[in-house]
Amino acid sequence: MYPVVVSDLDGTLLNEKHELTPETRQVIRQLNKQGVRFIFATGRHHQDVESIRQQLGIDMYTITSNGARVLNPDGEFIVRHNILSATVKGLIAAGRKYRGSVYINVYAEDQWFVEQEQKELLKFHSKTGFAYQLQDLDTIPTNQVIKLFFCADNHDDLLPLEQDIKRIFGDTVSLAFSLPTILEVMAPGVNKGHALQEIMSLKGLSLQDAIAFGDGMNDVEMLTVAGKGVIMGNSHQRLRDRLPELEVTGLNTHSAVAGYLTQTYGLKDLHPVH
Repeated sequence: MYPVVVSDLDGTLLNEKHELTPETRQVIRQLNKQGVRFIFATGRHHQDVESIRQQLGIDMYTITSNGARVLNPDGEFIVRHNILSATVKGLIAAGRKYRGSVYINVYAEDQWFVEQEQKELLKFHSKTGFAYQLQDLDTIPTNQVIKLFFCADNHDDLLPLEQDIKRIFGDTVSLAFSLPTILEVMAPGVNKGHALQEIMSLKGLSLQDAIAFGDGMNDVEMLTVAGKGVIMGNSHQRLRDRLPELEVTGLNTHSAVAGYLTQTYGLKDLHPVH
């Protein structure tokens, strides 16, 4: 049995309202009582994730901003990776070439900056209270940027920008689609898999001791390095094509992670997943 469970949030552990269902909370707490450690691994900002973690009332590590920040159970940073200031300015310039179809977002140390309203994005954070502030991105502190992400209404609108970033910045940044309509950019080498490795090493455990769940391309490394990786049934086809050997489970809208863990760990007194 795996002593560590690591899970993405949106599209995986959270339902369509971006909430932990009562069943999911119950499963995580039961696992915790049995000594199984749970880790959130998400593209969300650490401030946003903290409010979700508090709902559970358990000690846990959190991987945030796709691995650019990792916090221990006391809320202390054990991993910090920022994008170089000059690179931040270049990425903003690259994104502005597609103004009108692509929206730029910047996660700084404790803030989320945008130049244009993106009210659809706020639905992801309606339960946590984490929200962006409108500001000219030429005036933000570029020396403490955790990640940038670019949003569009359609996946195809982001593909030219993805190619531009690869051509201009090469391996000086890390790129991943967390959703087909969200392209994320972090410092080089940053991903959830590397962050998970840091945590497992601290705990004296092997990566083979973890089971991981995810639905996006920003989960690839984590799903690959874990002892067992499980892909959500609602995942993008691009992820399934990339990792065809991995098992596919049910939908996040049906609390599929909770159902999978209930069966795997033989948990009792839980409502069945339909």
